[in-house]
Amino acid sequence: MNASALDQALLVGLVLGAVLLLALWTRSAFVGWRRRFTETARVSLADMFVFIDPAALFKLNFAAFVALPLAAWLLTQSAFLAVLAAVAGAVTPRVTWAVLRRRRMDRLVVQLPDGLTMMAGAMRAGAGLQAALELVVKENPAPLSQEFSVLLREQRLGLPLEESLRGLGERLKIEDVSLFVSALTIAKEVGGNLSEILERLASTLRAKAVMEGKIKALTSQGKLQGIVVGLLPVFLAGVLYAMDPVAMAPLFNTYYGWGTMTVIAVLLLLGGVFIRKIVSIDV
Repeated sequence: MNASALDQALLVGLVLGAVLLLALWTRSAFVGWRRRFTETARVSLADMFVFIDPAALFKLNFAAFVALPLAAWLLTQSAFLAVLAAVAGAVTPRVTWAVLRRRRMDRLVVQLPDGLTMMAGAMRAGAGLQAALELVVKENPAPLSQEFSVLLREQRLGLPLEESLRGLGERLKIEDVSLFVSALTIAKEVGGNLSEILERLASTLRAKAVMEGKIKALTSQGKLQGIVVGLLPVFLAGVLYAMDPVAMAPLFNTYYGWGTMTVIAVLLLLGGVFIRKIVSIDV
């Protein structure tokens, strides 16, 4: 075997080794992604009392991760847009979970003052804390009834009240719930009229909700302006591409165009963050 044949054999061996290492790395990355996705989905869905097979959600997300960039490539012939579509397919589940959780927490915040008033009335009538919790679970819809049912089950299993309340606060991480946990914990330690404490807390939370509603109404115009300004460049780019695809093609098919769109995206993101900081007011 001459030197040329040895060089070719060595090159083929290196290529095969590189392909094998890439395949092993891809498989390991895929297995790790699937494990992290299913674990995160299981915990997130359990926190929202949604019982769906995480493996089925992973298959759906993987299908979107593959189909979206392929569709973007077939429609636009742009590698940059295909990569953006792949990123969108990868982050969509997390964004969806965050939106669903935010909506669920908003509903719980709305229901909490009425639940506290119900508890205060039951305790004023002579019922104990456990009976008052049972009344809230029975008479209120989800998600308040779901979260209080967990608290009630932990009490029936013998878990100390302080630990149950601490778990409730850590699970929800809402300021209103933290106030409720602090009120019950302090009343448990130092005593006092718990029904009166709960009624005052309910009144405070209602006043807080009214103030937050007024702030949202006053800042809604600024938020809408930020959304319009942020979407305007995307809309204009779509219109210009529809009017003259040849002139707009370098924006999607060249490194200069990709760099320009990256800078525009970063600037729009920074503008959105600044507008959000300006119109977000904590009560």
